[in-house]
Amino acid sequence: MADREEIVESPYSLTGLLEQPELPQPVPAQAMRQAMQEAAPLATLPPLPNIPDADLLTPGSAEYDRYLPAFNLRTAVAPALRALCKSEAAVAAMINWVRDQNVPFAIRCGGHSFEGFSQSPQAVIDVRGIDAVAVDIAGQTVTVGSGASLGAVYQALQTTNLAFAAGSCPTVGVAGHVLGGGMGLLGRAYGLTCDNLLAVSLVDANGAHIDADAQTNPDLFWACRGGGGGSFGVATQFRFRLQPLAQVVTFGISWTLSKSAARRLFAAWQQWAPAAPRAITSIMRVGGRTDGKITLRCIGQSTGSESDLEQELDALLNVEEPSAEPSIVTRSFFDAVNHFAGAGGWDYETIYHKGKSDYVVGGLSGDGINALLTQMVHAAPSRVIAICDAYGGAIADVAATDTAFPHRDASTYCIQYYSQWGGSGDTAQRLQLSRAVYAAMRSFVSGACYVNYCDTDVAGFASAYWGDNLARLRQVKAQYDPANVFRHAQSVPLP
Repeated sequence: MADREEIVESPYSLTGLLEQPELPQPVPAQAMRQAMQEAAPLATLPPLPNIPDADLLTPGSAEYDRYLPAFNLRTAVAPALRALCKSEAAVAAMINWVRDQNVPFAIRCGGHSFEGFSQSPQAVIDVRGIDAVAVDIAGQTVTVGSGASLGAVYQALQTTNLAFAAGSCPTVGVAGHVLGGGMGLLGRAYGLTCDNLLAVSLVDANGAHIDADAQTNPDLFWACRGGGGGSFGVATQFRFRLQPLAQVVTFGISWTLSKSAARRLFAAWQQWAPAAPRAITSIMRVGGRTDGKITLRCIGQSTGSESDLEQELDALLNVEEPSAEPSIVTRSFFDAVNHFAGAGGWDYETIYHKGKSDYVVGGLSGDGINALLTQMVHAAPSRVIAICDAYGGAIADVAATDTAFPHRDASTYCIQYYSQWGGSGDTAQRLQLSRAVYAAMRSFVSGACYVNYCDTDVAGFASAYWGDNLARLRQVKAQYDPANVFRHAQSVPLP
C-alpha cells in the first residue's frame, strides 16, 4: 500500500473520488444578485411595517447583499424584502404582516434547503438575528436560538467535553437540520438531532408564542422531530440534550477498484455498517472514473477505542486492499468537527447543486449494487457521486412512529445522489444526469427519501418523506395551521 493518507474532508467532499474535482468558486455578490433576480424578478410589496426588532432589508439597503447568499445558487432568489428578525416579537409582527397583507413568504435560517424552500422573491422572515447559544454544563443541555448554525453550537461546546449529535457542515442552520431529523457522525451512537431535542418554541400562524415538549403540545413536539421546516410555525428556540464525550476516533479509507472488486467491497460495507457496534457511524462515498474503475472512500467516526475500531474495519480491509494506509486518529470532539468540516468548511459555501435520495432497507441486491456502480461510471464525466450514510444503532432504538421521522429500521442506510457544478450553463445537463441515475435505481430501493434532501422531482413526496406518519402529520397541520399560512412546495399538506 501507499503511505498513510490524511485528508481533511467533508462527507460531501469530492476529493479522492473524481479525477478532476470541480472546486466551487466564490460568487461575487453583484453576480449572485443578478442571477437570483433573473430567476425570479423582485415583487412589488405593500407599505412595509415598522418593527423595532427587525432590520427590513430591501435591494437598496446597505446590508442587503451581506445576507443574500444561499447554499444552492440553482434555487436561490433575491427577495424584495428580507426581515432580519432579532427577537420572537419581531417574528410575530412579521407573520401578522405577511398574513394580513397576503404576501407570500419563506422562513430562512441557514439557507441550505436543496430546493430553495427558504427563498422567496417576495418576503423572507430571516431568523439569523436570533442566534444565542447557552450551554448548561451541569444539566448537559444547550439552549439555541433558531438562527444559530451548527458551528455556533460546536464552538460553544469547544472546552466542555460535551458533544452535540448533529451534522458535519458548520454553516448549516440548526432549525432546518433538526426539524427534518438531523443525521450526523454521532447518529448511530446517540441518535438523530431530533432524537436529542427536548423542547422547542415557535410562533404560530396567529403570531402567538407556543411551547412544545413531551408534556406540552406533545403532538406538535412529535411533528417538529422530523416533519420538516416551514409547515407549523416559525421556530425561535430549541433545547437539546448533550452527550458527555471528550474524544472520538476518526477514520478514512480509500480504494480504486475494478467494478467487480468494488461490488464485493460495497456488499461488505452495506452488511457491516448498519449492524456495526453503535459507537461507529460510517459513510461510504462512491464515484466512477472515466477508465471504468470505481473510487470508494469510507469515512466515519467512533466513540469507542482505536483498537476496537481497527478490529471492526477488518470487515472492509480484508475484502479489498485500499489504495493508501487507512487514517485512524483519536481527536477531541471539536477537532473532529474541524476535520469533517473540510478545507474552508467554516466559510459559507454557495454552489450549483442537485441532491436526490433513497433509503435502502436490508441492503441492495447484487443487481442493485451493479446498477449503482454502473450509473457512477456513466456519470463520471459529469461528476455525480453516491453518498451512503449508515443508520441503525441508536437511530433504530426509536420506533418509527415515536417521532415524525420514520426511517428507523435497523438495517437502513441512506443514499444521496450528489452533484455540484460551477455555472448555470451546466444546470440542465446535470439535472438530466442526476435524474437518470435516480431512475436506474427505482426497482432496487424502498421508494422512501429524506426530507432534508428535499427533491421537487418526487411526485409523491409526502409519502416518500414520512411514510405511515403522514396521516398524523396532516392532523397536526390541521390543528396548528388550518389556514395553511406556513407552506411551500413540499410542506405538510392539510388533510
